[in-house]
Amino acid sequence: MGNIKIIKGVFDTKLELKSLLFMAVATIVAACGGQKSPQDGGHGIGIDSATVAQIDAEDTDYVPQRSDYSFRSDVRTITEDGEVRWDTIVVYLTDAKGHTQELYSQALPLDTLNWNKANIGEILEDDWNFDGIPDLQVGTGPMNGFGNYTYDVWLWNDKAHKFEELKYDGEIYSPSIDSDHKCIVSVWRLDDDVEIVRYKWKDGKLVESEREQMSASDLADD
Repeated sequence: MGNIKIIKGVFDTKLELKSLLFMAVATIVAACGGQKSPQDGGHGIGIDSATVAQIDAEDTDYVPQRSDYSFRSDVRTITEDGEVRWDTIVVYLTDAKGHTQELYSQALPLDTLNWNKANIGEILEDDWNFDGIPDLQVGTGPMNGFGNYTYDVWLWNDKAHKFEELKYDGEIYSPSIDSDHKCIVSVWRLDDDVEIVRYKWKDGKLVESEREQMSASDLADD
């Protein structure tokens, strides 16, 4: 009976040590976990600490597929002295296991008080790199009264099984996907002046391939 008590005492001690160790690991994860929204409202990607803590042993072999993800967005308005200064856009990506990532964008223009905010936070899933897999884009707002809508884009990397931010020179306005010619078409309008720019992929980068000017009236006739 004495041996049994000793063994039980050792077992309880191990359980206590295991609990303390688990608590320490959870504390470290919480401290080093989720990335906060950038203070300047810039781009970013993070995984919140609560989500990391939920990952258990059976999830370690899970590799997310593009089709696993669902999306929602939240527009966080920053105010100063009662006036809107800018809007930060948070896009939540949730996979089939319930793990959630956060993408951050900045609404344009920065002072959105007098602008139409209808498309800020709008989520679209077009195929930007023509690999047959939908990518992710979020509306960041119009640049003037004629629209000229802007978007941030994340491409799905099927080898890495994750979304990666699309970086390119300049700004693509009111983009449309031309699958037949494998190009992205940008349309900018100011009064009656319209500029159409086409972008194509070259060596893994999206580069300008063609630019033309026309009037809005001519474009309407077409």
